[in-house]
Amino acid sequence: MHPLAARTSRVAGNQAASIGQAVNRDEPVPHLLFNAFTASGARLETMGLEAWGSLNSTFMDGEAIHDLAGRVAAALGLEGTGSFTRQDDTNFHALYWEGELQPGVVLYFSLQSLAGAGEGGETYLLINLEGQPQQGEEEMLSWQERVREAFQPWQVEPHLIYSLTGVIPGKLTLVEREQRAMAVLAALAAEKVEGVEEEEILSISAYSPRLPRSLEVAGRPVNANVALRYHATDGNTYLHLGSPLLGGEY
Repeated sequence: MHPLAARTSRVAGNQAASIGQAVNRDEPVPHLLFNAFTASGARLETMGLEAWGSLNSTFMDGEAIHDLAGRVAAALGLEGTGSFTRQDDTNFHALYWEGELQPGVVLYFSLQSLAGAGEGGETYLLINLEGQPQQGEEEMLSWQERVREAFQPWQVEPHLIYSLTGVIPGKLTLVEREQRAMAVLAALAAEKVEGVEEEEILSISAYSPRLPRSLEVAGRPVNANVALRYHATDGNTYLHLGSPLLGGEY
């Protein structure tokens, strides 16, 4: 299985039961996140958007998955996708595609059908966009609409996971690091839920009533995650902002 597919599958499995209300199309989530990111003073370097959702409660064969992949590629506006990477096992069929959507932006999508996940199985669509932004918030909004269009044929509102990463020159003091994180949370009107602080990293999970989707973490809602980590390799501090949570390593 493609590493990103494996990770996103785990996210889907772990979060499906705990995600609250679906995102309202009118909710300006990217606008809120970009404003909060600006408050940190970091220089935006990369951004990402993950989307996943269950298309149906059916275990589909490899050929049916291939047909669905063509429809997804068309909905995403991809041309000349060429061949998909295919994986077929007794209880699992999947197709993956990865390529440049535009210079500096990589799009990855996967269709996975698992036997026994629902009444007769479950088929998921997973999409990931990541890269160096040219237009910031406007570009994220464009990505958001593009992935929603990919789910539209199945009348599915995808679960969306946003991430922004920026650079702050040098190593911050513990006080400076916390001040940057608190500036982000203040811009979101968010309350800290829990956090981890070590010599090189500060990570805070929080809840903002302004963000429309949340996860249950230890019985409390969480929908924002800000982290700062110093990297000795280049002498810079990296700030990460995610909603509802940051995924992977940072």
